[in-house]
Amino acid sequence: MRATPMTSVHAIRRARAFALRAAVIAMAAGGLAACSGDELIDPPFADTVKPRVTMTRGNNPPDSLLLFSVTAKDDIGLKAIRIQLSGGFNATIDTTFNSAVQEFTYSVTARVPASAPLGSTVIVSSMAEDGAGNKSDTASLVLTVGNLAPPSAVITSPTAGSPVVRGKALVLSLSGRATFRVRTLGFVTSGAYLTADSTVFGGILADSAAVLDTLVIPDSVSGTTLTVTPFITDSLNQRTLGMPVTYTVQRPDQVESVPKVTTGAAARLEVTDTVFVEASDPVGITTLGYEIRTIAGALVVADSVQSDGSFSTLVRTFTTRIPISTFPTPVTVQAFARNANGVRDVARFTSGAIRLDTAQVVAGYTRPLPDGGKIADAIYFPRNNRLYLSNIERNQLEVYNLADSTFRQPIIVGSRPWGISAWPRNRGGVMGDTLLVANSGGTTISYVDLLRGTTGQEVYRYPLPNILAYSVTSVRSQTTDEVITERTVYDFSDRPQYVASTCTGGTSDNAPCEDVVLVYSTTPTPGQSTPFSSKGTVRYENLSKQSSHFFFEQSMGQAAGRADTLEIERFAAGGVGSDSTLVPFRQRIPLPDGSFFDYSIVIRIDQLAFRDTTYVRNSGNFRRAVIGEGGPVLGSRGMMYDAVPGMDLTPPLPVIDRGVSRSMDVSDYVANTFARVQGVGINFDGELAAIKGDSTYVFDRTLRLQGIFQSRGSTGGLDFHPLNRGLNTGDLRTRLAFVASSEPVIEIYDSWCFKRVASVPIRDPIIGPVRASMRSDGAIVLVGATIRGVTLVQLPDNFTTTCN
Repeated sequence: MRATPMTSVHAIRRARAFALRAAVIAMAAGGLAACSGDELIDPPFADTVKPRVTMTRGNNPPDSLLLFSVTAKDDIGLKAIRIQLSGGFNATIDTTFNSAVQEFTYSVTARVPASAPLGSTVIVSSMAEDGAGNKSDTASLVLTVGNLAPPSAVITSPTAGSPVVRGKALVLSLSGRATFRVRTLGFVTSGAYLTADSTVFGGILADSAAVLDTLVIPDSVSGTTLTVTPFITDSLNQRTLGMPVTYTVQRPDQVESVPKVTTGAAARLEVTDTVFVEASDPVGITTLGYEIRTIAGALVVADSVQSDGSFSTLVRTFTTRIPISTFPTPVTVQAFARNANGVRDVARFTSGAIRLDTAQVVAGYTRPLPDGGKIADAIYFPRNNRLYLSNIERNQLEVYNLADSTFRQPIIVGSRPWGISAWPRNRGGVMGDTLLVANSGGTTISYVDLLRGTTGQEVYRYPLPNILAYSVTSVRSQTTDEVITERTVYDFSDRPQYVASTCTGGTSDNAPCEDVVLVYSTTPTPGQSTPFSSKGTVRYENLSKQSSHFFFEQSMGQAAGRADTLEIERFAAGGVGSDSTLVPFRQRIPLPDGSFFDYSIVIRIDQLAFRDTTYVRNSGNFRRAVIGEGGPVLGSRGMMYDAVPGMDLTPPLPVIDRGVSRSMDVSDYVANTFARVQGVGINFDGELAAIKGDSTYVFDRTLRLQGIFQSRGSTGGLDFHPLNRGLNTGDLRTRLAFVASSEPVIEIYDSWCFKRVASVPIRDPIIGPVRASMRSDGAIVLVGATIRGVTLVQLPDNFTTTCN
């Protein structure tokens, strides 16, 4: 491509020659003329300045085009510009000027060939030449086909201009990002020392990565500058260079430096927590550590590591062992380092002032999940002293061993495991060796045998049935004025959410369980029938008899101006159980005189379903379960279920379960509380339960309100002491309830006088379930999910309420 000619380049050269001759004449007139025969070399007007080139990416190009602009400048005049495209496709654009042009901007619209893969990288480079033959530095720009963000690699530390000492190791911090995932992240050097290194990622590649790499500078290096250029390679094997960073190379005796120390410690420290310390010094770091002191200055604990000084940067995350047992206790944390020349310094702010962090030492210890994810529910299994947590984002149960405070091999279960409970064995609260896990991403219940494998193994997935509800309503025809019957189907999601294990059988202590009845709430979806979009249900599945019950008892009654008769059908899944009618539309019941009357269930249709995240929890003796309707709405319902009373045998086909709370009791609970539900708890025998909202409401098995804990609203849950029984107990050690708070504390309440008797400070607020369990030595272990992982707090066996 050529620009339109205006003035000949030769004219420019003739002008320069004319200026040169004029300068010679002027010098001669001033008595400085050259001798006859002398040759004039390197005249003072020779053009030695290079042109400058910059490139700019265009805005919002379509997928089939690449837009960019090139701007070239020269003090006297440009001769040519060359633009080259390589990578996803190749092209060259040459522009030659036939006139005096000192600045030129070229807007380029490059059409992408159909053969170029979407997302492929195109490297655009440009160079300019002036009339004197001077060539500019090459400017480059990275574009991608399809208007996607190009791969990028940067050096985040050390910063440009930092000294690099011969014979020392420079720690480089590299980060990269690529739309088509990062395969390789590395660097190349130029200048005083030539080398290259990279990190190759395997397995499932991520779209971003960060690495620390070590660059050793040999003693033999003689240059004074070192340039390090990062690069990245994506999954399409496209290699892209990042912005180069230049460092100054020095000898050790040329550097008079002080260690630069940075630190990081949480404002609330656990006894076994972490303190991050990083120090850098061009001559190398030999000592790195921290000190924790009381507010008065007395040393509580200190730790440090030693190095041979070959590394210019040393990084360490220390694990603390703080000898404090009173919580909270204020302390100060200070980091320090010493360099290879013996110079010691402490962490400082950017202003130069000494940094002294103040922290509170709190109870508990937090462990992050090994593979990340989110905890939905948890259960403690006493016989192996392990905690099992459902990781909804990893499709597995996390296994935490309390004996050595470590996570063990996780147990793979179904899709999006949510609620978790144990197979009941007897009324004494003895669990079987099988855990039941609700797979909310499907319609199954996982059976996990804890005696198989190293930590347990899924052995079966129970297929839950498809349950359909119908309302049958009599209306008057608008055309004939006749009474006609309408039958409307309501198809709900069958995906389980929270679960509670109950069982039929005797009521005495240690009475063996008979049928295992699993109460569960369902995960709603927007695709459910109107008017129940995004509303769930509560059901139970008799796992022993492979039969079902759909909770409707809370909705029984007639709404104003409307009568809806209920019908419910069960459709078996996977050959488990059978298709059956759970609630017939009408049953005929004989009377003593030989006549019959029709028996139907009439409901208030708006009370049939429940909002999302409806909580379910069983009592310790597996007799009862508490149900709390989820959602951020005031007036949420609370209910109870008792596995012992059984069905009402009045009609030929029993349909009403007498263990489900009556509709008038449910509405009375709402009238007494009018709160939202953020968690539920139930004591060992189910005589007392609680629902957490803006406060915590405590009620008995008939839903009669007993009192209120003045707790703070939060997304965290609550639990009772594992041995809390009845409405009141004389044992002050067990008459306790543990409630999460919006603050980083667990509040402890007396469940009879409803006073807060203690508050346990922890590192972070509980944002998930709270579970209380008792170890064989009598100690109480509280478990809660926080933003950082799983927090465990141990209370002594002599902890007691002070409310008499």
